[in-house]
Amino acid sequence: MDTTHELDPALEAVGRAAGVSGTAEAALLLADAGVPVFPCVQGSTRPLTARGPLAATTNLDRVAWWWSRYPATNLGLPTGATSGLDVVEVYADRSRSGYSALRLAMRAGLMPQPALAITTPTGGLHLVFPHPPLAAQPSWDAPRSGLGFHGDGSHILLPPSLVLRADGVVARSHLVGPGNTRMGPVNAAVLRRLVDPDAARDRQPSLAPSDTVPSRRRRLSAADPRPTSAGVQPVSPAGPDGSSRRPSEVVSL
Repeated sequence: MDTTHELDPALEAVGRAAGVSGTAEAALLLADAGVPVFPCVQGSTRPLTARGPLAATTNLDRVAWWWSRYPATNLGLPTGATSGLDVVEVYADRSRSGYSALRLAMRAGLMPQPALAITTPTGGLHLVFPHPPLAAQPSWDAPRSGLGFHGDGSHILLPPSLVLRADGVVARSHLVGPGNTRMGPVNAAVLRRLVDPDAARDRQPSLAPSDTVPSRRRRLSAADPRPTSAGVQPVSPAGPDGSSRRPSEVVSL
């Protein structure tokens, strides 16, 4: 069966956003293209909102307010059905085994060409694929294989986000090469059975909740985030004139 597609508008928008100078401009570009986004803590992959990827929205007013109040925050993309994009990650500290696992999957016919490839600030790689319509693809982690999968309930950072690495270096993610039009979705469950059969057989829990989430083609609600966990300061639900304090996680690089 031919699984090739024209490059999806969401993927085109991600590619365009990778070339702008700041996360505020990139966030508005993506939201205007119908791709939901949300802010992450400056210098980190952690969500700035307590609801994390669930706070993602295409509402331009909400996105503009987030980045006007916290202009240096990173740009988060919810993966899976919310954005219509899935991501296979090659871990930076296990890149050798990760690329071996990718070659194994390609030889087995389980790894189509990615639509986009994005380097991570820590030296890993994000391979971006279209999410299969009407399919649930829970996220999972297979560290022994050097791979992970970001699907429903997870998120990644998009360029031009900056990350403060453990070695003290501030690095950013980069788009690698042009988008591929001859690509298709990844069957995440089959891929996991190939690269990490023991974990797949034991049905170990996924990286993130696999609750069904609405498609990106349905405009997401811009409901205000609510604090649900300690250690993460939510963005205040107040408007630009509100009196909430700047979260302690937002640090100066």
